[in-house]
Amino acid sequence: MTAQICMSKRRNIQPGFYRLKARDIFRRNRSGYVHWEWAVIHLTVYQMPLTELHSLDELRQVEERLWEICRGDDSWTPLFSGCVTQGGKRLRPALVVLCGSFRPASRNELVDVATAAELIHNASLVHDDVIDRAQTRRGMPTLSARWGEHQAVLYGDFLFARAFSLLTKHGRLGILENMTKAISLMCEGEITQLARRFDHTLTEADYLTYIHKKTACFLSACCLAGAGVCRLPSPQRKLLAAFGLQLGYAFQMTDDLLDFCGTPESVGKPVFHDLTEGCITLPVIRLLQQPLYGSAVRHIIERREFDTENIEFIRGSLEESGILTAIRAKAKSAIFCAKRSLAFLPNGLPRTILAGLADHVLQRNG
Repeated sequence: MTAQICMSKRRNIQPGFYRLKARDIFRRNRSGYVHWEWAVIHLTVYQMPLTELHSLDELRQVEERLWEICRGDDSWTPLFSGCVTQGGKRLRPALVVLCGSFRPASRNELVDVATAAELIHNASLVHDDVIDRAQTRRGMPTLSARWGEHQAVLYGDFLFARAFSLLTKHGRLGILENMTKAISLMCEGEITQLARRFDHTLTEADYLTYIHKKTACFLSACCLAGAGVCRLPSPQRKLLAAFGLQLGYAFQMTDDLLDFCGTPESVGKPVFHDLTEGCITLPVIRLLQQPLYGSAVRHIIERREFDTENIEFIRGSLEESGILTAIRAKAKSAIFCAKRSLAFLPNGLPRTILAGLADHVLQRNG
């Protein structure tokens, strides 16, 4: 595999193709020949959409494990289990599996930890849907809409319990500690978001802190978990943690864009749902700062007048102002930072697929 390196105008640096080996990159750094801060490294020579990841043996085993563990011996949890087994990107277990594949590791442990990551994610979604009073997710009725909020809260708790049983099974306290810390931060982020619904004074710094807690930290914890299973050295674990963090920023920014420019069919829920529920995300934060649009948007949010005319005004303003394009560029910058971390990891299929995953985050439409 080769990597194209687009160089800056720096002396003694020739653009072209270089064999992608971490030791080569480090050697060129020390010699002053190539420095990663001056290079845009394109690690991906082919795209691997998420659907292709499902062919990996470990992820197939994760699907089987999910079918087994997300239902109990009662007559109710099997009815609720469809919210876990029927769809989903499986990004988090994929990160665990890929980051746990840089060195030989116990497949059973890797599958257990990856399954736990997906259970935690789905448990948080079930609880989110209760808080947001969401009617659909992934194009289907939510658990709370179909079975009631009490049942949904209890089933979310059930999924968390099943996840923790898998994480404690192999005695890896470090992995458990990182996961529980990420869950705590996720809850902090959601508490803050709920407390500041319809708050038009939110800043971009507030937003970045929120997505750091809500999304990025858990993706980073998934990467660390996989790296822990295969016992990667500490420097490489830190690189994967940094990759997951930047991937999380890009993922959430892209997700928030889809609330304004996606379709109900592709997103799996009504567009503008976040805004109408009072969640002020980066597109609206930046729109509020625009002299031409800010006052009108502030008025709409304060009065909560999200009728068709006002929705179309906000949608058009986001397009005309160039805000959507600017946020896509910001997400792309985060992916660049994520892939830069990969450049110093061992060459091989895991790194290639991780780079493809990073690219896919920017291209997804749902």
